[in-house]
Parts: sequence; structure tokens; C-alpha cells
Amino acid sequence: MKEGIRFGVAGCPPNFWKSRYGRDSVNNPLWLASIGLDAYEIQFTHGIRMTRERALLARKNADASGIALSIHAPYYVVFTSTKKEVVENSIELMLRCLEFASYLGTRKVVLHPGPCQGNAHDAMKRCIDNLKVVHKYTDNKDALIYAETVGRMGYLGSLDDVMYMCGELEFLRPCLDFAHIYAQRGGGLAEKGDFREIFDRLKELGGRLSLDEIKGLHCHFYPIEYGESGEKSHKNYKEGNYGPRFESFLEVVLEYGLSPTIICESKDAQDEDALRMKAYYYSLLDKEMRKTI
Repeated sequence: MKEGIRFGVAGCPPNFWKSRYGRDSVNNPLWLASIGLDAYEIQFTHGIRMTRERALLARKNADASGIALSIHAPYYVVFTSTKKEVVENSIELMLRCLEFASYLGTRKVVLHPGPCQGNAHDAMKRCIDNLKVVHKYTDNKDALIYAETVGRMGYLGSLDDVMYMCGELEFLRPCLDFAHIYAQRGGGLAEKGDFREIFDRLKELGGRLSLDEIKGLHCHFYPIEYGESGEKSHKNYKEGNYGPRFESFLEVVLEYGLSPTIICESKDAQDEDALRMKAYYYSLLDKEMRKTI
């Protein structure tokens, strides 16, 4: 067993609400552990709808069940904006997210950088400058912000963008959303070489990140529908032949000796598809172990 690899979900899947734990979302960590998963990304995407007391209870349940927590910041945190009011509100929201990260006992706060308002160079500069303000004023200096690759054209968040930002800011880390990369590229993440190329890019951060951090990548994986403008909608693996597929991805994860946290965002089936990925990964690992006997 590769120490550290985790499979989990974003939000509370429909199956959670049908379970005996489903009366309260703070029980999601207990339910995830009961079905064999071990990571949970709490969705603040539409706002921080949690009190400090409930955050501490969610943390208690996660600690008791061995679930690794992360947070996804609100979609309307937009550090690329040219509007002063939007930026001020975004900074305030992000500071609140970092505050709640301390209550929840996680260092991971995932962020969409925002649309490229104006030209891309200026949008990047605004984003970096505003993130510096957040880091200056947060009391939670131990927290890390994970810049997520995005799946829509005209947004800051290509793989190149994320790599550049992480090279510039010591408190920033990459969150590779492989479905978004797939949508941005118009497909193409099918062969092992496609994933090797992406993982090899992470080595460029070797001067900034430790080997353990690179191996312990935080990522999102699920199938997606895309069009000319990129991402259209999340899908699940029962809905049809949507990509990216997880088989080649997990084969390269094992080949490279990585131990990522893999968050599944499949539509209404996060848990089911996360378990599919986990089962496939451990089938590969079992084959590798048998070769050594």
C-alpha cells in the first residue's frame, strides 16, 4: 500500500443523504470512512455556510475517522477583478476561508484564480498582488492556498498559469483538476504519456516544493463534457464515454510512486466514482506486489 494516497469526494453525495448519517452534513466524514474513502473537500463554493462550532464538530468527526479535509473557496472570490469592491470582498472572503481552515484543522484551501479581465498579463499581476495581501493579513500563516487549473477559456488557470503562480508565491501550491485540463485541451488525456508530461512539469517546482509535496499532489479527477469554450458540465462514469478516464492516470501515479489526494467531483456520484478509482488503483498495486513474490 502506497502510504499517503487518498481517495475522496467534493461535497456531500446523494448517497450520503440517504444513509443513516445523512441528517447532518458534519457527519459526512464518518460516512465516508464507513464506505472506504478517506478525503473530503468541503464546498464553500457558494459561501461559508458553517459556524465555528460546526466546523469544530466536522473536524472532530474527520479526526476520529481518519478523513483528510480540504476547503474549496467561494467561486465569487475573484482576485483578477479590476473592480475595487470585488477585490475587497474577495480578500475578506478568503481571509474567512483561512480562518475556517484553522477550525477544520486543514492547511488546504483550493481557489479558482478568476477570469482574465483585461489582458492576461495584468490579470496575473492583480491576482498575485491580491494573494499577497491575503497572506499578509491572515492569522493562519500555516495554511496553503491551492491554485486550481480551470476548464474554461478566458480564465486564469491553465497549467502554465498555475505553475507560474506557484513559482512566485511561497504559500501557493498547485491543485491539478484533470477534468479541467482535459476540457481546456479539447480532450487528449488518454495515454500514459499525457499524464507523464503533466507530472514531469511539477519537477519545475523542485526549487520551491519538497519531493514529498510534489508526490503528495492535491488533485481533482472526474469525467466532463466540454465544448469550444471549454468546460460545459460535470458527468459521471455511468453516463457515457466522457473523459478523462482514470485508468492511465492511476497507472502513471503508481509508476511515478506518487501519493496524491484525489478528490472526485463526478455529478451525483462522487463516492461511487471515487471507489471505482480506488478499486482500480489497488488492483494495480496488487499486481505489482505479486511480481515481487
